[in-house]
Amino acid sequence: MNPSKQIQIETDLNESCRNFVFSGFQLSIESPQGEVHWAGGRTTYWPSSSEVDKDTFFDLGSLTKVILTTSVLARLVDQKKIDLNSSLKDHLEPFKNSGYGKITLRQLLSHSSGLIAWFPFYREKDRNLISTFLKRESEFLSHKNVQKTVYSDLGFLLLGEVLRNRFGDLNKLFLKEVVEPLKLKDIVFGPVSLDKSAATEYCLERAKLLHGEVFDHNTEFFGGVCSHAGLFSSARNLLPWAREWLKAVDGTSSWLSQGVACEFVQKAQGNSEGTWGLGWDTKSKAFSSAGELFSSNSFGHLGFPGTSIWIDPKRKGIAILLTNRIHPSRLDERIKKLRPFIHDRVVQFWENYER
Repeated sequence: MNPSKQIQIETDLNESCRNFVFSGFQLSIESPQGEVHWAGGRTTYWPSSSEVDKDTFFDLGSLTKVILTTSVLARLVDQKKIDLNSSLKDHLEPFKNSGYGKITLRQLLSHSSGLIAWFPFYREKDRNLISTFLKRESEFLSHKNVQKTVYSDLGFLLLGEVLRNRFGDLNKLFLKEVVEPLKLKDIVFGPVSLDKSAATEYCLERAKLLHGEVFDHNTEFFGGVCSHAGLFSSARNLLPWAREWLKAVDGTSSWLSQGVACEFVQKAQGNSEGTWGLGWDTKSKAFSSAGELFSSNSFGHLGFPGTSIWIDPKRKGIAILLTNRIHPSRLDERIKKLRPFIHDRVVQFWENYER
């Protein structure tokens, strides 16, 4: 691969560290020509920090939605153990006579369920998720137009409840359906070791720097194992999982069938407003975080701490970018401009090699 293009990408990422966009980063990319891994910066801006290497853990945030929940559900659909057209009343008894009852798993996955985006469950005294949903039904069901898309953590929390109720412990299910069959390593729920992880925010509510423990407040409140956030890993260790999704879309995976994979990564039917497939996002026509050069049939996902994954079936390419852009504060949003820029650099790197 072209060394000058490699140096250019690394220079851009290191420059972002010097400009305090994030304290550390990892970027792992793959195409038919092979893999390349970059890592740089430091785990915190604090004097006691260590260098970020290719094995440093990052808080993945909402990448958990596709790595765990979406992947597990895809497998269960493939095995005909669950039906995405079934509704919450079919899986969760307390919802039978509520407004939530008619919401389908498909609507939850495509963020078209009518649920609001987010709620601070951690400020409630009740850790019973279903109880809070029932108590706040009029607040949580903000609209009834399923054509409208609202990216919702609440929807994925409910998918987690369905999985727990039907199949048991969420982490054990993840191990059984994803980690073990794909022989994945070091994709785990926190806490993780401080000296092997990148810090995230200095949290005023917890009165400490979050380092090695999950950033997402609701995940922490519910015990650290959730269906919407909570996983830690490195870009290099996520690559085999991403590769398997690419293989599945290409029809060469024994882990997931092509039909199910393609259904999940394509824009959901009836979703006239948004870009969401089933769990996965698709590339928007303008201002995509994938940049301008990833193919139109690309699919991906973002994580609030500064993480992202984009997969391009046309080029058979994968780009996994992990940063801690919320360190020490979530207020810095320069990652929004950097992501598409880096993804365009990656495609230029691939294209330069192809020539």
